[in-house]
Amino acid sequence: MALNISLLFALACVASFAAAASPNNTVYIISNAETPSLELPGLTPVGLQRAQNCLPPLLTPLDIGLIVACPFDKDSGLCAETIRTATPTAQALGLNVTTTCGAGEESDDDCVSDLLKKFAKTSTQSILVVWDILDLDSLFENLDIDDSTEGDDDDDDDDDDTPHFDLLTAIVKHKVTSITSQGCAGLDGQAPGSFRRSLRSVRNSSKRSHKKRRISSRIVGRQA
Repeated sequence: MALNISLLFALACVASFAAAASPNNTVYIISNAETPSLELPGLTPVGLQRAQNCLPPLLTPLDIGLIVACPFDKDSGLCAETIRTATPTAQALGLNVTTTCGAGEESDDDCVSDLLKKFAKTSTQSILVVWDILDLDSLFENLDIDDSTEGDDDDDDDDDDTPHFDLLTAIVKHKVTSITSQGCAGLDGQAPGSFRRSLRSVRNSSKRSHKKRRISSRIVGRQA
């Protein structure tokens, strides 16, 4: 009898761990809205329109209970406008923007994953993650997200440096379930079927752009 109780307890612990390790909550990922060229601060007029007028009505029906955005990292220059992008949606939902997880080389790779698991223990609501468009590849790797599909071909994306600020990616149990345009009136208008390629383009270009930004930051630091 004691053995059966111990076995049941062990099985319950395993089930509990498995549930915590792979939350059922839908995770929505978007990038920061459009920013000026030459790494100037703030959002462009298009970026402001996206953050203030498009994202709140788009995201508020999605039963979001947690919003995560990386704060500005002065060493890498990442996440300068993620909070500004997330704030109008957070205000519309009556939520705070959680900024405890950063980007960049010194950040904790498990921070976002641990945060999502902690939230999933007490809530089934969806989660919104707003991340720097140049660091999406690192975010996907740290969250162990599988965005592959049968027949994917990356060859056409290798030379595409076009940033795609309009993507809304949905993930459940580490698997990408949909990639759609945010459909902001007057801003977005992408051909059907090209969204996954756009996500790949964003992640491929982010590797190159992030590397260039790190080199530029180091040069500026030495000159100072």
